[in-house]
Amino acid sequence: MKKSQESQKASILWLTNMPAPYRVPIWEHINRKVNLKVAFLLREKNWRNWSLPDDVTFSYKFLRKPSFHVREFDLVFSPFGAKKLLENSDLVFVGGWESPMFLATVLRARRQGLPVIQFYESTIASHRFNGRLSRMVRSKIFSLADYVVTSGTASTNAVLDMGIAAEKIVTLFNPVDVEWFANVASNHRVVSSDGHRFLYVGQLIERKNVQALLDAFSSMRNPDDLLTIVGDGELAADLHAHSARLGLTRSVHFTGYHSQEDVARDYANADTFILPSTNEVWGLVVNEALASGLHVVVSKAAGVAEFVKPMKGAYIADPTASDLARAMKESRENWRGAITSPEIMAYTPEKFADGVVGLVGRVLDKKESPRLTWVTNIPAPYRVPIWKSLDSKLKLNLLFFNSTEQGREWNLLDELEDLTFQFANTEPSYPDKKTPIYFNWLKVWKYIKKTNPNNIYFDGYESPAFFISAWLARRNNIRVLYGYRSTIASHRFNGRLSRMVRS
Repeated sequence: MKKSQESQKASILWLTNMPAPYRVPIWEHINRKVNLKVAFLLREKNWRNWSLPDDVTFSYKFLRKPSFHVREFDLVFSPFGAKKLLENSDLVFVGGWESPMFLATVLRARRQGLPVIQFYESTIASHRFNGRLSRMVRSKIFSLADYVVTSGTASTNAVLDMGIAAEKIVTLFNPVDVEWFANVASNHRVVSSDGHRFLYVGQLIERKNVQALLDAFSSMRNPDDLLTIVGDGELAADLHAHSARLGLTRSVHFTGYHSQEDVARDYANADTFILPSTNEVWGLVVNEALASGLHVVVSKAAGVAEFVKPMKGAYIADPTASDLARAMKESRENWRGAITSPEIMAYTPEKFADGVVGLVGRVLDKKESPRLTWVTNIPAPYRVPIWKSLDSKLKLNLLFFNSTEQGREWNLLDELEDLTFQFANTEPSYPDKKTPIYFNWLKVWKYIKKTNPNNIYFDGYESPAFFISAWLARRNNIRVLYGYRSTIASHRFNGRLSRMVRS
């Protein structure tokens, strides 16, 4: 690419905790369309042992922030460095909310006028932090974003539950390199003429619910059926012991930790994959298993469940031993060999990346085209030249509370003919004979939303239709400008309450 072409590409910052391997192909594809820099809050060495391949083409940086590890989560307390991090960026994509650094970056981006896209994977059931304060903070952070990208309908419902407007949510999916898994499975497929081969891949921890899987397998297995459990964790010894108590020593094989390459071969040696979790944000192993041609039994508590439910070979179950057993038995009875052309093959990292790049383009286009709604009491003749000048430079909408007021009977319809305007037709109250106060902020806010502004100019403050609408605009991430012409001496309202409200 020529240097001039390269310089015209948007510069995007993606902020996240760690270099998740399933994100790497997404970042690579995005980097072909924009200049991508990925910033990782944590150090290169992390508890998941995730690292970046040596041949990545996108720019990246490890911020090496001090962190506090709790179970499956790293909390980064330091909020410093956001200003420098955002240098030369046109937009920031934020992959979290719970650490102060995420919030500091969002606030700094808003201050600098940079668009923010928030990424969210959790469901209502899988929220890590669900206290009242956590919900309030999460909702506030997400309200600051221009858009929220979710991974499926379950996480979209979680964002809607935060009070985020549906039009700000873009529902995508959680992708893995499905072609790679499909190729490995095809090249290493082992066809068994004996019993059905069940497989679990994941951590051996409480929420993964592997003990219920063992109970389910024990109750429904045929003599030649096998269950392979790939992974390690704090419950490994307990699960070995439970398997022995159930008399499954010869039917259940614990392999310990396997690399990604080994896991891909595990799929090639299996028929049905089971994800029995009682709490699962998504469950990318389900994507991998389907791409490998397997049936999948998926807990309803996994975010991926609704996504794969319509697909061939997918069986959804409650995370109980009895219902897992029912779904596993149904899968075994319907097994006719590896699924050819599984539907999951359409959901590639490239497709996800194209969705992100398309959204980035829309956001930056909006940024370059300011839309201003000017809100005022009535049309005044001395404002008309200003409005016409503004209309020649941006998309202007005028919203008037009413057409006339006592003592101001101007008829300016001819002068406004070339402008876009709307009368809310709200009636004022007069606390004195000269000052109209407009209380119907609901009607005014309804008209404001119709104009879809990214900037609002309020030509007054004293009416609830002004200051409540301004407050709602800020909550909806709209930039607010106030026009003020009074002096200290000419304040109409100067009581203590009035001063407080005005301030």
